Formats: sequence, C-alpha cells, structure tokens
Amino acid sequence: MERSIRFTAVVVAGLLWHSVTLSAQLKLGETSSRANGSISSGYSATYGNSIQSSHGWSVGGAGTLSGSYHSPNFLSYNFSPYLNQSRSNSNFQSISNASGVNLSTNIFGGSKFPGSISYSKAYNSDGNYGIPGLANYVTHGSNHMFGINWSELLEGKPTFSAGYQTGGSRYSVYGSQDSGVNSFRSVNLHSNYRWEGFGLGAFYVYGNNHAMVPQLGTGEMLQTHTNTTVYGLTASHQIPLKGSASGSINRSNWKSEYLDYNSSGTIDTVNSSAGIHPFQKLTVTGTVNYSDNLSGQLVQSVISAGGVASGINTDQSSHSLDLMAVATYAASASLQTSGSVEHRTQSFMGQNYGVTSYGGEAVFTHGLLNGTFNSALSIIANQSMPAGSDTLGMTASESYSSIVMGWHVAESFSYAQDAQTLLVTYTNSFYNFSGNVRRNWGQFNVSAGAGGSRTALTAQPDTANSSESYTASMGYGRFLAATASYSKADGQALATGSGLVGSPIPTPVLPSDLVSLFGGRSYSASLSSTPVKHFIMSASYARSINNTVSSGVFSANSNAQFNTLLQYQVRKMSFISGYSRLQQGFSAARSQPEILSSYYMGLSRWFNFF
Repeated sequence: MERSIRFTAVVVAGLLWHSVTLSAQLKLGETSSRANGSISSGYSATYGNSIQSSHGWSVGGAGTLSGSYHSPNFLSYNFSPYLNQSRSNSNFQSISNASGVNLSTNIFGGSKFPGSISYSKAYNSDGNYGIPGLANYVTHGSNHMFGINWSELLEGKPTFSAGYQTGGSRYSVYGSQDSGVNSFRSVNLHSNYRWEGFGLGAFYVYGNNHAMVPQLGTGEMLQTHTNTTVYGLTASHQIPLKGSASGSINRSNWKSEYLDYNSSGTIDTVNSSAGIHPFQKLTVTGTVNYSDNLSGQLVQSVISAGGVASGINTDQSSHSLDLMAVATYAASASLQTSGSVEHRTQSFMGQNYGVTSYGGEAVFTHGLLNGTFNSALSIIANQSMPAGSDTLGMTASESYSSIVMGWHVAESFSYAQDAQTLLVTYTNSFYNFSGNVRRNWGQFNVSAGAGGSRTALTAQPDTANSSESYTASMGYGRFLAATASYSKADGQALATGSGLVGSPIPTPVLPSDLVSLFGGRSYSASLSSTPVKHFIMSASYARSINNTVSSGVFSANSNAQFNTLLQYQVRKMSFISGYSRLQQGFSAARSQPEILSSYYMGLSRWFNFF
C-alpha cells in the first residue's frame, strides 16, 4: 500500500507542478478543460502509544481537473486526486494522512443513450463504526468503488436502464484488536413502457455481499456471505371517478451463509392499490398485499440491515394477507378526517393469527399566536383472532412554530400506544419529542434545541430503545461561533460491518444471541473565530463513553477526539497549523486505549491552473 501511495504522490505532484506552467485556459481541439487545486508543504509529526513515531517534511495537495469533449452533453469528466490530507492540514476528516482519487464521467448526457462511470479509491482514510444515537468509533483503512450506468430513452419505445457497482473496504478499529473486511457487487435493470393508457414496468436487482464483521473489542470476526435477487412486474392505469389503480408482482430469492448456518428461500409478493376521488372533499382508497413467505420477509429485513439471521425457521410454511380500505374527507380547509378498516391474517411458526382493525383519524391545522399549530389524533380498535386480548391503540402528534417576542420557536411531540407492528402478535408503543429556539440581536445570536425518543414492544420487557440529545450554540458575527451538544442512548442492535444498527424485527423473533446491547452518552464542544480578515482559528472536542454486550462479551468503551486548526491567508498563500489527537479503547480488548496524535505546520498555495 505504501508503494501505491508513493506512486500516487509522484503522479499528483507531477500533474499539479506541470499545470502551473500552462496558460490560464486549456482548449485542445474539441477538448475544453479547467483545473484548480492546492499544493502544501510543511513539517508534520505523528506519534502514539502503539505506533512508531515519525516526523519530517511532507508534501501534499488536492486538485480538481474537469472538462468536456465536444460539449458537456457529449462527454464530461471530473478528476479529483488528493495526497497527504488530514484534519491537521486541511478540511479532510482524517486523523491520518489520507490519499486517494475520485473520478466521474458522463457520456452522451444530451442524447437518448446517456451513461456514466464513477471510480473512487482511498488510502489511510478514517471511517466510522456506528453506534445508534451516540458518537461513532473511528476506524482506519482503505476502500474502493467502481460503478457504471447506462440508459436507453427512445420516444415511444420501452425505456431501459442498467447499472453495475462493485467495491469494498478493509479497516481496523483504533484501540482494539478488531478489523473488518467488506466487499459487494450489485446489478440493477429497469424498464418502463406506456401502452394503451397502461404504465408498465419491469425490474431486476442482484446483490452480493461478503463481510468479516468484527465483534467489538474481542478480536473475533464473524464471516457472512449473502446473495439476493429481486425481480418483478408493475402496472398502473387510470380508472373512473378521477381514480387510478396499480399493482405489482415480485419474487425475491436469498441465500445467506453464517458460520455453519445456511439459509435460503424464495418470497413471492403481490401488491395492489386503487383510489377514487368521487367528490371534491372525498377520497377512497383500497390496498391488498400478499406474501407467501412471511418468515423469509423477516430474514430479508435483517440481511438488508447488514446483519445475520440464523435461528429463524424458514422451512415451515408462512404467509400473510393484508386488506385495507380508507376513506378521507376534508371537512374544512383546516380539518381533515378519515376512517379505515383493515384485516390482516398471518401464518407463522406453525400458528395462524389474525387481527381486524377499525380506526378513525382527524388532522387539524390552524394559526395560533402568530404561528402555526398542527395536530393529529387516531384511534384504532384491534380485534385479535383466534380469540385473544383485544386492544385499543392510539396515536397522537402535534407541532407548533412561531415567533414570540423575537424568539423563533418550534416544537413537536408524538405518542403511540398499542400500535400494530409487522407481526400481528406484537404491538408497539413509542414517543418522540423535539424543540428548538433561536434569536438574533444584531451580530449576536443564540440557539438551543432538544430531542428524544423511546420505542418498545408493549407486552415485552427489555425491548426498549431510547435516545436523548441536547444542543446549544452562540455566535457574534465572525468573531465567535461556539456550539455544544450532549446525547445519551441505549437499546438493542445488530452487529454489522458498518457498526451497530437498530434491529428491524423484535427480539422474541430474532434469537437473543444475535442481538447486541448498548448504552452510553457522548458530548462535544467547538469554538471558532475569525478575529481579523483571512485569519481562522478553530478547536473542537468530542467524547463518548458507553458499554456494549455482544455475543455475551461485555466491554466498557471510550472515545475522545481533540482537533485544532489555525489558518492565515495572504492572497493565494495560506499558513496552516493544526493538531489532532484521538484516544479510543475497549475493555474487552484487554489492552490500553490507543492514543494517536498528529501535528502539522506549513504553507499551502492555491492555483487556478487553467
């Protein structure tokens, strides 16, 4: 990799240096190009408790070469290389010196056969291992991506589009023994045609993913391999009474490999809907949805989230049918009402279930105290089959925004109790809230905000996910900009190659040994100023403290980042000095937290080459 970086450095530096000698405009025949970028040089040092310290003079830069051949609608391109870019000497969000290139081109953009090609490659770049509602962990590695797309858009003929993407990444998590590998390929084909008033469509999508998923802090990796194929047909047509009808037939195939567990299956779904508008204030709609493999749908939802779904029995027959009708009536300009009836039947885990729901909803909008107030309330009565406990569900929400004594205020709140989930055997309860205020006094401004949420299965303990966040900022013209934030979160998640993600299906269905538990808090603050023209000072600090339990392994984790940057610009020349520090550790790794620092001081010159 180091050899590749050195080669990239020679190529980029050579191109940028050669470009300095060119004229302000470059036009060769029918090729028109322009280029700009910056070259930097200065003293840099990197040191830490798990790496060998290094320091010396370094050269870096970033540039963009863009242009077209014949015309932008015929062929256009954009080529953007960068070398030795980090938080310490640029706006690249990397603790290390990242290098890479981004390339994109559009072909025949103004014709009936447009296409595009894109490519990207990055070395020594930072990434994120995500935690829901909290600051992400920092990863380090390389990644690449290649994509090509093409379309046929002949008038009066079926349209056709095709795309192919492939890529991958290889990374390690600072402060642990964890590393991950991910690679993917995908193909998508789409076609649409208008015939005798019918809108017809067909599609095919294929995806292949291979991942080595790290188990946070343990040094262990889980290997997963998945293949998915989805194809189907769609149709739509206008119907009497100012209405329209549409329908689709889809087939999905999947194959998943996880350790010694193999899962595969096929899902056929039929979806249809129709709506009419017989009167100005009345709209009536109806939908029918059928799946011949409900268990397979649950597996696919987990695979789509990037997780693994061993333990769900897909061999037993399972299906679902959903029939729903809704009538909406606009009683006035500010009040809209609706009534609905829905019948759902499901066969799952060898049992037959069903629920019939009757609901009513009112949505109200009105001006209040120089602002706007919005509210909605719905009541749904659920009758379970076979005979079981009937429920009365409710969903309520409201929001308000206004200007009160010079303050811009906005808030919202929503609440639900016994709301039906994908599986009729479970109901969900949740609440969400948010609010913010801001005001300006000339150049001085302040703002503050808060938000939070909680969701859980009504009758299942220990299934809750919750989060809260608070932010504040203050500024005075260009002289001061300060921000601060605090957040906390806890709940259940799936371990994937990109971090922890919320589980799309409840724990009673997904085996508990596949679910990771997390909880913690994070806070951050930043300060920036431009005391004199062309002089920028900034500093930021962020810290996260949390606990995770994955595969029965408990880990206490921490992350702290500190960054500063000074920049003074004189014409096209800039003096830059920056410092970055990362401290990240996991108790399950049974090693000291990793500390990595970098420092840079040097000069940067911006060029508009041609």
